[in-house]
Amino acid sequence: MRVTTHSSSRPFLRSIVVLMIASIGIAQAAAPGDVHLKRHGGPSESQPQGQPDPDLLPLWAALAGKASGPVSVTWSHLWGTPKAVYGTLSSPMEPSEASARQFLSSQAALLKLDPSLPDFVLASNRKTPMGPVYVFTQSAAGVPVHGGELKVQFDRDGHVVGLTNTSVPTAKLTVMAPSLKAEEAIQAAKGHIPPGLSDKEEGVNGPGSSAKLVIYADTGTPTLAWEVLIHTDGPAWQVFVHAQTGKALAPVRDLNRYATGQVFLVNAIVATRDNSLSDQKDIATAVPQAAYRSVTLLGLDGSGFLDGTYASSSASKRRVSSASQTFVFDRSADGFSETMGYYYLDYAQRYIQSLGFTNVNNRQQVFSVDRYKKDNSFYQPSTKNITYGTGGVDDAEDADVVWHEYGHSILDNQVPGYGTTLEADSIGEGFGDYLAGSLGAQLSGGFQDACVAEWDATSYSSTIPPCLRRLDGTKHYPESVVSEVHDDGEMWSAALWQIRTALGGTKADTVILQHHFLLTADTSFNQAANALVTAAIGLGYPSSQVSTIRTILRNRGFTVTQ
Repeated sequence: MRVTTHSSSRPFLRSIVVLMIASIGIAQAAAPGDVHLKRHGGPSESQPQGQPDPDLLPLWAALAGKASGPVSVTWSHLWGTPKAVYGTLSSPMEPSEASARQFLSSQAALLKLDPSLPDFVLASNRKTPMGPVYVFTQSAAGVPVHGGELKVQFDRDGHVVGLTNTSVPTAKLTVMAPSLKAEEAIQAAKGHIPPGLSDKEEGVNGPGSSAKLVIYADTGTPTLAWEVLIHTDGPAWQVFVHAQTGKALAPVRDLNRYATGQVFLVNAIVATRDNSLSDQKDIATAVPQAAYRSVTLLGLDGSGFLDGTYASSSASKRRVSSASQTFVFDRSADGFSETMGYYYLDYAQRYIQSLGFTNVNNRQQVFSVDRYKKDNSFYQPSTKNITYGTGGVDDAEDADVVWHEYGHSILDNQVPGYGTTLEADSIGEGFGDYLAGSLGAQLSGGFQDACVAEWDATSYSSTIPPCLRRLDGTKHYPESVVSEVHDDGEMWSAALWQIRTALGGTKADTVILQHHFLLTADTSFNQAANALVTAAIGLGYPSSQVSTIRTILRNRGFTVTQ
């Protein structure tokens, strides 16, 4: 049996706050035996790497010794406990909450947790094509540990094949009463927003702020804190404020996931195969009538608005309506962007369900098309809404931008709070680009599939074709890392695109969506690469296809030990 290990290699700027007593500094992982769109903040520093606590090595050896086949592990840089373990980790059992708890309890000493797991509650239980996944969230004295969870993934035969752990060791947790009230914490948090980053027209001092008590442990010293969210029409600011002093415990962070950014078939350029088109300030004549296609809008609720099962434009300020449910506009009207947004969000969710994922972001995705005048679009995790900007080409006129933002919504649904480190965030941007390319390829007739958002890009790109980004780049990890999430994300999207070329869209999209369930919010490129191979094995892909995935990821520079 082969046991290998790898570690995260990017920043651990997680937005979390907790109460703890000790700080543990840990460095590089060791094997027992053998990371163009604007953002207002976010992870940008190198993430500390983890190595096992030496006292845990006998326990780790016991788990690895019982596993069947290779096992890969990533270690927590704070606690020296396993953060992500992939492999066949148990004998077959009937998947259930009880069996998941039984497995976790058997490994509690390795995870530095109370064996009875009294402070963990089942947060979700979802069926996936590979097998069910159980997620347990952590608290202490009724206060949630921000980001603290245990996740168990079963395969179809009832083996545990994935364990992820972002919990805080039980002995590190203590809770005292807060000195600050919620209102005082919100006022303190507003003082921590850097000057120049809070556009006055976006309502920073208006309604929409909230605060909740959490335990923040990212510094290695769990601290009782208020997690404050300040909602605006643009950035969604997150500030962790010490519950006793009001001091910020981590840099202020904008939680939004940004993309710069009748229907067109994908977009005006793809529909006409004409790269010379330009926006011309939204005038209808800038795009020929041949670019428009009549489509059926599925799932509408009959209200006369663009509200349906999987999408709703209800966050828009001036919504279009039609008693006859006829939404035919040209691009000079905001109603066209509303219709584009509704149609392509609905299309994406229906496709995801056709792959067998009936519970991946299966909800009404709310969006707006006329609230943000800048050339940016973003998914806002705090509200679960998407905002499509109107600077340059209106972003919702390009289905690639619509889908890219939906990619962030998907990841946030599969891994709540996803994207707390540079590499995790880069993977998220790469997946968003890949999703846009893969869905667009279903409709484009093979035209410029590797070019993402060429219509939106006409406002800022000088290349022919104009591309926001491409899916066929040659960037290689780690030497191509520049610590910018969209640029670094091209390493991941290019690897996914190669996998799609080799396996076909259906198989590639299935394994890519499946592997998200094996990720943590602070995942690294190497962890995600091992999760992707684990998912392919768990889905029963032929060994030749698993080998192809493994080879593509290794050739891109990622360390694949699974």
